[in-house]
Amino acid sequence: MQGILDNLKSLGWQRLTVLGGAGLAMIVAVFFGLSAVTTPEYVSLYRDLSPAEAGRMVDSLEQAGIRSRTDMAGTAVSVPAEDMARARMELAGAGLPNDGTPGWEIFDETSGLGMNTFMQRVNRARAMEGELARSIQTIDGVEAARVHLVLPEREPFSRERPRPSASVIVRGTRQIGVRHARSIRSLVASAVPDLAPTQVTVLSASGETILADDGDAGSEASLQSARAQIEDRLGQRIAQILSARVGAGNARVQVSVDLTTERQVLREQTYDPDQRVVRSTETREETREDQRAGSGEVGVADDIPAALADDVPGGNRNSSNSTNEIVNYEIGGTSSETVREPGDIEKVSVAVLVNGIYNVQGGGDVEYEERSAEELQRLEALVQSAIGFDEARGDSVEVVSLRFMDYSMDVGEPVSRGFGQVLSENTGTILRGTFALALVAAVLGLGVRPVLNRVFDQPALADASGSGALPSLPQAGNLTAQTQGSTSSSAAASTGRTAGGQPVYQTGTILDPLPPGSDDMVELAAVQGGVPRGLINTVSELIEREPDGAVTVVRSWLAEWPKT
Repeated sequence: MQGILDNLKSLGWQRLTVLGGAGLAMIVAVFFGLSAVTTPEYVSLYRDLSPAEAGRMVDSLEQAGIRSRTDMAGTAVSVPAEDMARARMELAGAGLPNDGTPGWEIFDETSGLGMNTFMQRVNRARAMEGELARSIQTIDGVEAARVHLVLPEREPFSRERPRPSASVIVRGTRQIGVRHARSIRSLVASAVPDLAPTQVTVLSASGETILADDGDAGSEASLQSARAQIEDRLGQRIAQILSARVGAGNARVQVSVDLTTERQVLREQTYDPDQRVVRSTETREETREDQRAGSGEVGVADDIPAALADDVPGGNRNSSNSTNEIVNYEIGGTSSETVREPGDIEKVSVAVLVNGIYNVQGGGDVEYEERSAEELQRLEALVQSAIGFDEARGDSVEVVSLRFMDYSMDVGEPVSRGFGQVLSENTGTILRGTFALALVAAVLGLGVRPVLNRVFDQPALADASGSGALPSLPQAGNLTAQTQGSTSSSAAASTGRTAGGQPVYQTGTILDPLPPGSDDMVELAAVQGGVPRGLINTVSELIEREPDGAVTVVRSWLAEWPKT
């Protein structure tokens, strides 16, 4: 121990500082490297969870001895990749995740003791809502759903039984159309007794009414539902006819429909003077006779009736006839009454965006080209025919050709992630692999290589021993000595161990400067070629300074000497 301290003191403070800094840096590198290698790769177990649900899952995993962690929002749970299957089994055994709203399993957690009729009705409604929500979530494109059921009880002594109703809120990975809404409506209506499909309202997560009750045509929900249906139907027609020309995915269609919101009653009455019809005819005929006395005569003849005045002399007799005819005509006319209910189409506006044309050149390059004005006019005419364009109503159609930014060309280079993104996503894996390779290289360099050197050096030692002579001493510039304990102050590094377990030290420096005349060769019987005199002097000095080490070397040589 004292020798080690002396060697360290001999290095000086500057070298000791550098050595300490290098050792500290190596320890830190090894610590972080081992942490990176031993840290498991976490994969997502469940996403889009509520914080409470994620907390229950983490508690269950910790009780099962499985490491887990959550994201900053507390909505995702991750576990090591090798524990993925076991974590899912543990959570399934604990009933997690519970798919949001509980279903019929709610009755498994309650007993009949203390349950009244009201609680049973509430649990039944909750169970039905949960089961319907789970069924709706199995539809393609529906990410989450929530169902509300209204199941009224029949009042005592009531002749009419109130009808149930339901409302469904859905959130999808894409826009929920009328077709999906009708499927949801049919599913809910079929699962609840006495529930009519018209009593089911379907809404989107954004607050848009997709389907509503059609009983009240003037309600806001009914108008939104009718508008959504019309826009969806017209959009599908336009997209279908445009896809045949521009290709699937190369057209974006938006339809806006304005509907009337007021009920109007229009009464109209017109007359046509050219159309006359005799309605009635009245004819009156009148005949009158009278007799008057002659001029200058005075008598009673004027007072005598005409029937008795025939014989009255000198009288004047008068008679008259008249005929009157009255004809009543009926003039032709038209009377009409028009009732316009809310929901009639007032105006249709269509905006169509089509992608351009990608031409492949001779060298493989792709060149973008806008569609011609003539082609756009033809496409506009097709759109007008598809929607029943009415210029008097104020309809408008706009078709524009622009390049899509998210268009991926099949003939060009595939769209892939950049090198920086790939590097950032796999930084941990790269560091772990690099450290593993460095660790393997260190083991090979510091452990395997010395063993191989010792294995390959032993045949030469065996040959020298088998020749019947002692191993030849090394040259003056490369001295090899075997010691049992510590080496001399001139020893530089250890290269391994001998077959007997003794450490082997090799020095790369000359012990002492050779005196003049050391090149003279001394002939020895055990050494072929002779030994320099200076080397013999050096070995002698080594024996004087390190007698214990010299004895150990001699003993090892004697142990390796072949037995005769």
